Amino acid sequence: MGGSLSCIDDVPPMQRLRYDMTPIKSKSLPIIWLVGPPGCGRNTQAKLLSENLEFSHIKVADLLRDEADKDTDRGRLINEALHHRAKKIPDSIVIDLIKEEMLRKSQNCKGFLINNFPKNSKQAAIFIKEIDDIDAIIYLLCDVPVMVKRKLIQSEGRLDDEMIKKAIASYMKEIKEGTSKYGSKLEKIRGNEDPNEVYTKIEAAISVRISTRSKITAESDYAQSQENESTISSFN
Repeated sequence: MGGSLSCIDDVPPMQRLRYDMTPIKSKSLPIIWLVGPPGCGRNTQAKLLSENLEFSHIKVADLLRDEADKDTDRGRLINEALHHRAKKIPDSIVIDLIKEEMLRKSQNCKGFLINNFPKNSKQAAIFIKEIDDIDAIIYLLCDVPVMVKRKLIQSEGRLDDEMIKKAIASYMKEIKEGTSKYGSKLEKIRGNEDPNEVYTKIEAAISVRISTRSKITAESDYAQSQENESTISSFN
């Protein structure tokens, strides 16, 4: 067992398992973070990418919900946090769940697509330090009215315009905070168009990233001036 998790709010400290991430590092499989506000088409694109590129689609929300159903210390902690907004799930637990899923699927995939991650800069930093480098952060953007309309349809009346707008604003704030140090890896792609057209742009951006990939050895290596940041698919 490794060091303990830091205590967040009234969450009790827990011991972390140690994971041998050699199977991930040795294969040097592509790793993509996929982010975007509610209604941007993120889950649709994740499905297309995982099917067409044979990437393992790791949806963090599903990992948390599945773990919350287990009668373990970690499961009970997550379950309580999911039902009480004032409580937070430690970032290190999120990372450990991702580690376990990546190790489970490393034998039968050609890469990893981490959907809805990271939520903050600490999660991003722990991932880079404890798992591996990433090849790209795909950031899907849409006009707010388009996202609101999509979510209204999906929610079947359970949400109203203002609730959706607040959720979008909150998510975009999280994205900015979570990816602020990784601008050189960021690919901003508009999701207003037909899903197949959006997919084509995302696939092209990933293809370029993978073909020109270079390993990052430290978080500080991501720091670049704005003029050197990639603009391959920014709002094309």
